[in-house]
Amino acid sequence: LIKKPVGAHAFTGSFFLDVFFIISGFLICSILIKEKESGKYSLKNFYLRRIIRIWPLYFLVALILIVLVPSLKHAPAELVKTNAAYAFGFAVNFQLMFDEAAKTYAILWSVCVEEHIYLILPLLLFLFRGSFKALAFFLFATGLISLFYFSSVHQKGGPSPYYNSLCYFYYFGIGALLAVFHKQLLSAKFNWAFSKGVQFLVMAALFLYVFSFVPEKAYIYPAWVFLSGFFGAYLVAAASRADFIFNVKPSLSRFLGNISYAMYLVHIFIIMLLVNWVRKKEIHLSPGQVLLWFPLLATALAMILSSILHYLYERPILKLKGKYTVVTNK
Repeated sequence: LIKKPVGAHAFTGSFFLDVFFIISGFLICSILIKEKESGKYSLKNFYLRRIIRIWPLYFLVALILIVLVPSLKHAPAELVKTNAAYAFGFAVNFQLMFDEAAKTYAILWSVCVEEHIYLILPLLLFLFRGSFKALAFFLFATGLISLFYFSSVHQKGGPSPYYNSLCYFYYFGIGALLAVFHKQLLSAKFNWAFSKGVQFLVMAALFLYVFSFVPEKAYIYPAWVFLSGFFGAYLVAAASRADFIFNVKPSLSRFLGNISYAMYLVHIFIIMLLVNWVRKKEIHLSPGQVLLWFPLLATALAMILSSILHYLYERPILKLKGKYTVVTNK
């Protein structure tokens, strides 16, 4: 693994980020579909739920990583102001496209992209007269076209499509399509596609693909666009079924789901703290320690910090969501 190209390894995190957008599209659209069908859809409730879920922790982390920590290290005031403007304006992805951002808070860019999608989603639904099928296909097609177009621009020296909000319409659209056709996917005629044997085969191929055990050409554009879309869609569709081969206890999945957002926001910060500590102490790590113990320690610390943030800060605020929730998505 150490001898594999760095680009292939970087793909691992990128793939699971793509899956996140597929999950987001699936869950959000599933809830909106249920609300529409029950006649309880509310634009105000949609935005308030998203604000309560995302903003409190986002702004807390941004405040600490962009304002508090740099100020303690006597960072230039102008730099702090610039970074804060990008973060508080949900524009970190644009900062990464055209400027630079510190690694500690650069992870916020994907939350910014998510907010951009949520901002226009109800407007698009209105334009398509409440048709989720039309909305899903539009998101899918727009995202795919954007990926192709901005990839060609990047090849000519333009900014990377990796941080472009329009490109993630593709993955969000895949999730939306899964929500639209979810009942059909759960029907008996698709049981063969999600039998234990097929699930094992697809998951084995997914593991080999994600962790760089397949030919390098699989990671070259445009192959990765379609492979990531397929594997991500299958993973989310299979996970939504009762016969998913990796089902875990509800209590464990609920716990991991509760801390996942906080863990995503703080994990880079935790890793950088550990890296700086190792350098400061001049600790020499073997390849085995770097590949196994270091990630395990970083994961454990991130889970501890995320649990503290969730139960002491997030959870009391999230209780407010109940006032604006009319249907649940199990």
